[in-house]
Amino acid sequence: MFGSRQLALLASCGLVFASVGAAHAQTSQQLPAGTTLSAPPPGSVPVTNPADAASAPTQGAQMVHGVTGADTAGTPGAVGAGGMPSIDNAGTGNVAGLLSYCVDKKYTPGTTPRTVARKLAERPDVKNDQAYSLGGQGLLQNGTSTPFDISTLKKSQRVKLCSDLTKKGQSLQ
Repeated sequence: MFGSRQLALLASCGLVFASVGAAHAQTSQQLPAGTTLSAPPPGSVPVTNPADAASAPTQGAQMVHGVTGADTAGTPGAVGAGGMPSIDNAGTGNVAGLLSYCVDKKYTPGTTPRTVARKLAERPDVKNDQAYSLGGQGLLQNGTSTPFDISTLKKSQRVKLCSDLTKKGQSLQ
């Protein structure tokens, strides 16, 4: 019936399909909202349960938008004393974008922040800087691998941060 070549081909096809099936089974799958796992998956980020206050981190927590009903621990080093992120390592493009964000959200009074943001945005090194775009979305790149979403701060902290960004932007002109 089957020759040795056809049998070898059939066996090879079976192995390929088995490998593809195993690889597909190992890929991460999206779980429905509200699913509770008994143990965290490898490489997962710890989250807190909004219904369980005891699971909340003691400091450095940051609400991440797009993740429904979960707080994640803030990036280590992203939040300093008083819950304020450091802007010391923010680049020129990111500062320019954040200032535009601050002006748009009306966190900064007067024309100085708008003027500083425009002058910085005109610089050639800022025009093609991806950090400028992130800043325009309210994301601070302060030297950590994960940008900090400033909208997670209290309004008074956002106002203070925008004031500090204005000062930093003036020193970068």
